[in-house]
Amino acid sequence: MSKKTLYFDRFCGVESYAVVEDGQLAEFNYESQNRKNIIGNIYKGRVTDVLNGMQAAFVNCGLERNCYLSVEDLFPDKNKYDGSDVDIPRELDLKVGDEILVQVVKAPVGKKGAKVTTALSFVGKYLIYMPTTPFIGVSRKIHDQELRKTLIFTAGRKCRGDEGLIIRTAAPYANRRQAEEEMNFFRKIYRAILDKFKKSPVGEILYTDYPMFMRVMRDTLLFDVEKIYVGNRDIYERLTELVRVTGAKVHDIELHDNGTDMFYDLGLSPQITGLASPRAELANGAYLIIEKTEALTVIDVNTGKFTGDDSLEHTVYYTNILAAREIARQVKLRNIGGIVVVDFIDMDNERHRVSLVEELQKALDDDRCKCTVLPMSKFGLVEFTRKRTGPSITAQLINPCRYCGGTGISFAPEMAIFKMRAYLMEALSKGSRVVFIDLNAGTAERIMNWSELKENIAQYYPSARIYLVPHRTYHENHFTLRTENSPTYSVPAGGMLLY
Repeated sequence: MSKKTLYFDRFCGVESYAVVEDGQLAEFNYESQNRKNIIGNIYKGRVTDVLNGMQAAFVNCGLERNCYLSVEDLFPDKNKYDGSDVDIPRELDLKVGDEILVQVVKAPVGKKGAKVTTALSFVGKYLIYMPTTPFIGVSRKIHDQELRKTLIFTAGRKCRGDEGLIIRTAAPYANRRQAEEEMNFFRKIYRAILDKFKKSPVGEILYTDYPMFMRVMRDTLLFDVEKIYVGNRDIYERLTELVRVTGAKVHDIELHDNGTDMFYDLGLSPQITGLASPRAELANGAYLIIEKTEALTVIDVNTGKFTGDDSLEHTVYYTNILAAREIARQVKLRNIGGIVVVDFIDMDNERHRVSLVEELQKALDDDRCKCTVLPMSKFGLVEFTRKRTGPSITAQLINPCRYCGGTGISFAPEMAIFKMRAYLMEALSKGSRVVFIDLNAGTAERIMNWSELKENIAQYYPSARIYLVPHRTYHENHFTLRTENSPTYSVPAGGMLLY
């Protein structure tokens, strides 16, 4: 198993982390004060609408949009855990106006509100404690059958009433006292939440998860961590104490305090900024193009500069195998969720096609999020799904362009002028006789040379005066119109009289 190196930093209200395996970036994320992670947060909510036909409800939790509660989210994902049989709820016993405890299980995406559940859970390093769900489960990543049976039996004896437990992958490396202390800690938190629920208004947050660096440390198997770099002294001191208290086997924690940016100084910045690009390079010179659409993510595999030294079939197969491994890394690194469609390079050999799908499945098996891969279609496409766990990292790193609306394209100069003329003619038709157009300097020069445009406007509004105000910093497609009724009405310096 490859060794991991962790990186933590915080500055200007932004906390970030990175995980590197074998010299390659494996995970990266950040949180700012205005973009806090809300997954795991517990709120006091009020039911605003019940959808009996869908066995779902909308809940006001004080967030920007109402949250969505479905009967399907009232039980742990049995695709990730094996355990005891328990009656699964078939319907929601709720009515409009009910005040309930809900926990966020999926962050808002686009215009959709957060998904919530009434089956609360508290994630620890060794256990997931469920105070109202009588399910005893064990992670499927624990493969020893005898050990699994022992862990389930022991967990069942520790539960009271409707309590439930899920044994996490790190549990076999804990002693009994550590696991019991973790469970008792969550019991106290749950009792405190119930007390606070009675006194709090609707929309109040009653519980929030640990800070980012503590969640990463909790979710990372620390016996795989070789070194930790920290660029913030406060986080460094708290991490050092956390490692000391838990007895984690981390060889070295180093404070990066030499007056330089940690990610830049240690060579990670190019890999981090590369997450904003749709292109991902392969080791042999081939590359992937990763494009997100509203419904799914499309990945295209290209040979690029790689031509190979053997037959075409072998060259294509080798490139596709490398691509499958890199795709598994990229979807985890970029946190791509939902449906993913991969257009591999066409292959004629059926064994190669089957082997490629198996390689992709094998590479995705190491992902903490559930992935399901379908066989290759007749058109050489492979579809797979990956469970969503919040927005993709690429969506967090980039904003839609205010000029192109996120399309990645801009209008040709002729189309920009066509749009500008429409707005100008509308202003003149409403009675304006003096119009200033602030626009790109190059576009202004092009318009001044088009006598046909002047003649066209003069034909309808001969008494009008049109001034072009060039700006070298304006985008080619950007312009604004001001008339004599504008509060900034004046003949500007550098303005050019169109006619």
